[in-house]
Amino acid sequence: MHETPQHKNHSIDRLALKILAVVLVVTALIFLWSRSQYHSSPQTPDTWLDQDGHLHVLGIVLDQSTLREAETALQSRSDTALYIYPVGSEKAGLKLESYFPSIADHTQVILRLAADDALLKAMESRASLPHEYPNKVLRMNLAPTDLPDVQRLRVIELTLVPSATITADMLAARFGQPDGRQQTGDTMKLQFNKVGLSATLDKDNPAMLHFTNPAQRRN
Repeated sequence: MHETPQHKNHSIDRLALKILAVVLVVTALIFLWSRSQYHSSPQTPDTWLDQDGHLHVLGIVLDQSTLREAETALQSRSDTALYIYPVGSEKAGLKLESYFPSIADHTQVILRLAADDALLKAMESRASLPHEYPNKVLRMNLAPTDLPDVQRLRVIELTLVPSATITADMLAARFGQPDGRQQTGDTMKLQFNKVGLSATLDKDNPAMLHFTNPAQRRN
């Protein structure tokens, strides 16, 4: 007995539905596996100290990872320049910093790179003329010849500017009670010495989470 065209069409429809169901199941399994891999990966946004006292943040090891390795960990390219911070500010002086305007979740990241005074002055002599921001910070673009060498410099400090709202309670839940707390107007500063975190919270501005290796003090 031969199948009619209608029977053939029904068979094709059933086969297509079966294939679609298999594809959906496989897709779901891949999604679940990918999500579990992300959460268990060393790249997962987390903060911890290794046995040598080095702080790990966002897959970056402070005082060990190079800028090139940091770009790989954050899966983003950085904008590196020299900055002169005004006298009286917490970061006063000449610094070499790399800026990531937006990583995966739109968090901003700023890395300070290891560079002694001699190297900073040499780079400054080859850099562009300063551009002054409204907050009185001066920026100088690096000479193209310095950019390859910058990639090999170590990351010594990391500042996060999260896209999400961060509260003091959230930080305490993650890092424990702060070792220090200072309130000035609407601005609160919290110190978490165990993980080298200095947090600045302001109701009108994004939080700033500044990480350094706890056992080290830098200018």
